[in-house]
Amino acid sequence: MTKIIRAEFLKAKRTMSSKLIFAFPIIALVMAFVLTAGITNAYAESAWNWWYVFLLPGMIAIISYLTVIREKKNGYYNIKTLPIEKRDLMLGKIIYLGILVLVSNAVLFAGATLGGFFLTTSVPLVGAAITVIALTIVQLWQIPLYLFLSDKFGMVVEIIVCLSLTVLGVSVAPSEKWFLLVSAISTRVVTPLLHVLPNGMRAQAGDSLLSSSVIFPGIIIALAHFLLLTYLYLNWFEKREVK
Repeated sequence: MTKIIRAEFLKAKRTMSSKLIFAFPIIALVMAFVLTAGITNAYAESAWNWWYVFLLPGMIAIISYLTVIREKKNGYYNIKTLPIEKRDLMLGKIIYLGILVLVSNAVLFAGATLGGFFLTTSVPLVGAAITVIALTIVQLWQIPLYLFLSDKFGMVVEIIVCLSLTVLGVSVAPSEKWFLLVSAISTRVVTPLLHVLPNGMRAQAGDSLLSSSVIFPGIIIALAHFLLLTYLYLNWFEKREVK
């Protein structure tokens, strides 16, 4: 599996995907700077909010699509010729994309922390560091889903689903039924870590969304979705006719 993941990094070298994992967090950092200029304790809050609410899901959808298109362009050469199980190759891609998400979250963390140091912020440093890991885990379920949608239906359907799930997630996250919608989990989990509400405002003391009791259950639920979707996707891919 390690060799498969390394091969993915080599294949993606100098591709759009390798650039987007840095471009998207930089966009969030620039947007935060423009929108919060002159406002005290708002820079990192805005950067993180734009990131986990909109830009990160969009980035995952796009790099998943680019991964599928890259394989289609070479006619799934590796899958047809290498003596490796198809499901192992695709699992390696999922892990590779998960690493890209982790790297991108780390870039956002570094930029938001540094910018917050100079421009002022109330985001807890430890909470933001934990968010890098927690946010990566609770967003993993999107990878097998968007790989499937990209392969089966194309980018338009994939983006529509991504936007729909994102909007629904933000809407449901503040409610008591947040755990029923997987796209709401990321917002609910990172709020007590960052002290930033889904609308980008700082959470005030006593706000129910600051309860850290949701973090562990949220991570477990999101992981369960990831494992189930990965299992279903790998089974589907293994049985499909690779053209």
